[in-house]
Amino acid sequence: MITSLTMIEQWILEDERELEARCARFRAAQRTLEHGDGGDEMEDEEDSAA
Repeated sequence: MITSLTMIEQWILEDERELEARCARFRAAQRTLEHGDGGDEMEDEEDSAA
């Protein structure tokens, strides 16, 4: 069931999605630095999904 969200609730959900995306990009960059594997490809995929 979908209920109407207040503006603050909507902003919180948007902030959570942005934080999750930033964390995913950070983890991909960290893996690249640690292992030297082609993490750039994964980062490009995440950017296109956002």
